Amino acid sequence: MTTTFLSFIVIAVIIAISTLPDVVTSRSEEERIAHYHSLNHTWPPAEYIPNTPGWRKLFEHRLRQVEEIEDRTERFEGFAQAISAGVLQPNFTEYGFGLARAPESLMVDLRKGVHDGYQKEGGPRLESYINAITEPRPWFIDRPDLTTRVLDELQDYSEAWAGFPLTPVTAYGFRLYRNTSRLHVHVDKTATHVISFILHIDSSDDADPWPILIEDLNGVTHEVTLTSGDILFYESSKCFHGRPRPFNGTWYSSVFVHYYPTHGYKETFDEMGKVNRIPPHWADEPTSQYEIPLRMHGTTMEEPSCDNFWCNTKFSNKWSGPGEEGYVIEPGGNKRVLDIAKVNDCKDRNKKCREWSQWESKECEANASFMHVTCPRSCNICSISAPGSSTPVSSGGDGGDGGDGGISDEL
Repeated sequence: MTTTFLSFIVIAVIIAISTLPDVVTSRSEEERIAHYHSLNHTWPPAEYIPNTPGWRKLFEHRLRQVEEIEDRTERFEGFAQAISAGVLQPNFTEYGFGLARAPESLMVDLRKGVHDGYQKEGGPRLESYINAITEPRPWFIDRPDLTTRVLDELQDYSEAWAGFPLTPVTAYGFRLYRNTSRLHVHVDKTATHVISFILHIDSSDDADPWPILIEDLNGVTHEVTLTSGDILFYESSKCFHGRPRPFNGTWYSSVFVHYYPTHGYKETFDEMGKVNRIPPHWADEPTSQYEIPLRMHGTTMEEPSCDNFWCNTKFSNKWSGPGEEGYVIEPGGNKRVLDIAKVNDCKDRNKKCREWSQWESKECEANASFMHVTCPRSCNICSISAPGSSTPVSSGGDGGDGGDGGISDEL
């Protein structure tokens, strides 16, 4: 294999798409490998994040799958995605996802916006091509007035779930998936899509329940069916997720919302970390085929030999909403209070707080008596209750019968 070909792979293996990460570098493969060794990396990885037995087992399996991918470009991308999620990206919550409920006052306007857009003359436009989604291409309804409301009005909910201040990035929607569509399993952009949520707005009357598949931080695969108004909080650049089962119905609409931690994340983020961690032998042809075959589509993946294009749909924990406003339902069937009051206590009291906190004079320290009272968020001196720190409230055993938390098994 030529150096030119290897350099080409490292430079341009990623197809940029609107919701998923890019990897771009101008270094040669020899320089990349030299940097790998300078960082004292070893293979296979000694540690995973988190290093729970289930998470470790899941990603040891996935990395073996990647090593057996025959196409070199797909193999490189498979390494980048699996290493980023399983080995490098920090986790910020105990489980990686949770189910909550949006205010009904907001949902009334969102449902009306979707139905108005669907029924208007000419109907909704086609969404731009995304290789994460199978044909037919989704419809798209442009309502920035409403998506901005979702981004702003539900930021407090996201911060209460995560346990720290967040910087908003985008609210993307309204996407309307169409009959037979599938969303390949993937993780999102590590630079910005850290704390995220999916808000299910509505679906056509003929739509079957369509679960989202997500892997929790113990390596357990879940399929969660959202009802209209349900929020699925998730660490979208950490937990692989998708909708590998084909959708059956005319349309299904959601909005996708992303934030990143305000303090400390951008300052330490390494865009090239996942490329630097790919082992030197990535280009070697596979010598065995023991694992379930994995196929990459850009930065997304599927298991084409399995039912529903993902083998763990056979063994997944299957549950559904509705969620309960004011609470987060966690994997395992418990729920905890979504403490918005803690978030309100941490808000800045002056619009210039962010600016003041960034002055070279270090106002948060030099003028602490004023800044700590007026600008607790920008000075990073207040603590939002972290996930798991509040007392969990039982949602009715293991969630199998619905209980108080609104969970019901889908058999």
